[in-house]
This record gives sequence, C-alpha cells and structure tokens, in this order.
Amino acid sequence: MAMMRNLAISLIEHEVIKTTVEKGKELRRFLEPLITRAKEDTLHNRRTVLSNLNSKDATSKLFSDLGPRFKETNGGYLRVIKAGFRAGDKADISYVELTIRNQDQETKSDDAIVEEFTPETPTTPETKTEESVVKESAPKKTAEKKAEPKKAAPKKTAEKKAEPKKAAPKKTAEKKAASKPAVKKPAEKKEEEKKSWWSKFLN
Repeated sequence: MAMMRNLAISLIEHEVIKTTVEKGKELRRFLEPLITRAKEDTLHNRRTVLSNLNSKDATSKLFSDLGPRFKETNGGYLRVIKAGFRAGDKADISYVELTIRNQDQETKSDDAIVEEFTPETPTTPETKTEESVVKESAPKKTAEKKAEPKKAAPKKTAEKKAEPKKAAPKKTAEKKAASKPAVKKPAEKKEEEKKSWWSKFLN
C-alpha cells in the first residue's frame, strides 16, 4: 500500500514514471478510481483521496488539475508502455504515464526518454597536422642525442679504471723476479766443484 501510494504521488507530480510492468499495472488499479473521484470536487471525495494518498499537494493537484482534465473521459486515464529489460535482474521495465498530459510536462519527459535510449556517438579522433607531427618528433630527437653520451660515458670510465688494475700486478711480478738472484741447486754446486778440481790436472 505504501509503495503504491508513493508511486501514485510521483505520477501525479511528474505525470510519467519509470517502473516495472507489474507495478505499473497495479498502479492503474490504485490510481484510476482516485482520478474518477477527483472529477467531482466534494468534501467527501477530497477526504477519501487524501486518506489514500496521504499527501496534500498531490490531492490538491488531483482535484484542481487532473480532475477537470479528465472530465470528459470515461476510464483509461493511465497507459503502460513497455521499455525493455533492466540491466541488473532483467525485469520488465515500463513507463506509466497519463493519457492526457500537460504540454510542458510532456516535452520534458519525452526529451528525457529520448536521451536515455539514444546511444552515445563515439568521438572521432582529431587528425594530426604536419606541424603537430614535426613538433612531436622534435623532442624525441633531442632526447636521443642527450641519451647517447650518457650511455657511452660509463663504459670509458670503466675501461680506464680496469686497465691499470690488470697491468699493475704483472709489472710488480717482473720486478720481483728480476731482483731475486738465481739460487743454485746443491747438485749443480757439486758438479762445478768436480769440474774445477779436474781442471787443475787437465790444464
């Protein structure tokens, strides 16, 4: 009851609402008898409608605007228009609207419905001119020039530092080898003594 009351109040205020098909059909059963009572502006009818709607603004609009508007029509005050399925639970969606609507309200609601169902047009990418291509390519070249010496510099420094370290141990080893005298083995000493002893007699 409270849900139907809220739907009826919003429909009276905006003259078109979006809801499910089942709620729209139930709303017709709830609101159309109230519109029929609003055709005759009596105290009893006002109290009955006010007790059902529980809204003074909606009741006053119903008796001042909608009642005289539907004075000559006998039933069929609302229409239910199906509008596809809901994205979340695939429920049937529909628009519930008054068959005779105010022109201002009609244009506003129709424009909103059209905007909702029109697909968004993809924005075309801007074509690049020759000047923009030249401007984009210029910074790339400068960046490449700046990057080249940075890459080469560490290699040279590494080579310079590595060369003296490798050469230094070789030179020191040669110096040590030259400074040390050749140590003769004891066998060689004995042979030299023998030769020197026999050389006395041979000569």
